[in-house]
Amino acid sequence: MADMGKDKQRLVQLVAREVLSTLRSRGMVSGSQQQQSVAPAPIRPPAGTCTGDYSKFIELRDTFGADPNGLVADQPIDNESRGEPIPLAGIITASQLQQAMETSPGGVAVIAADARLTPLANDLARQDPQKWRRVASGSEGKASSSSSSYPLPWLWWIAGHCPNVDQVTGQRTARMRPSGVGRQPNLMGQVVREIAAALKAGQITGAVLFVDNAALATCFANRCTSIRAVVGTCGEAVEQGVSELGANVLVVEYPHVGLRAMGAMVDRMLQEPPKTPAQVQRELADLHRC
Repeated sequence: MADMGKDKQRLVQLVAREVLSTLRSRGMVSGSQQQQSVAPAPIRPPAGTCTGDYSKFIELRDTFGADPNGLVADQPIDNESRGEPIPLAGIITASQLQQAMETSPGGVAVIAADARLTPLANDLARQDPQKWRRVASGSEGKASSSSSSYPLPWLWWIAGHCPNVDQVTGQRTARMRPSGVGRQPNLMGQVVREIAAALKAGQITGAVLFVDNAALATCFANRCTSIRAVVGTCGEAVEQGVSELGANVLVVEYPHVGLRAMGAMVDRMLQEPPKTPAQVQRELADLHRC
């Protein structure tokens, strides 16, 4: 019986040596048998996650500032000059109010005269009354100037998650506010309805959508008469959309756009309020009857 135990032990050792020998021949194991180091398994992000890897998009490397290895240069985006924060408008949630308190100059959130707070936001406002103020419509003075004296904010929404989008939007919180709709891709229709309603109510200037499927987002958005959406394939495309169409919604396929290019396109949209040429307005009105 003792001999059978020894035979099993030798068999196990033999199998182990064969396995390690095979792994070493494939480059998956290095070092001696006494100290084996297994190579780390490659981990790939889920589909639709922004990676900044341009190895599969050679033609886009120069456009979006990639290095020769296909990686986006990690350079910070210059913060835009920020003066008086724009008032929060529409229905304000507790998270939006808290974010405004944390990012506004002096730590004081500014709320439009006609804005409404959710119950949780009301609780937060009562807890920290010194950290927010409401803009009184029609009053004089900087602290109580009319909300119309401020540029309206731009709404932004993302389907999924991307660190580049977090950085771009985080550096522009004075001009951009997040949508209250969840980040699931199947909520695109709900997001478009929110944008259209806010545009008609005069609560926002426009919107920026960060998606992994620009075709779906653009098709949905341009079904609304109040929306003129363009896809941000490059800086020139955004420039043409702004100057020739008066685009008020920018659609960005974030898996294929680098950090610097994304920031530049967003900044171009935020640079001035959309102005649609009269001829384009007439053409759009006629096309809506098709």
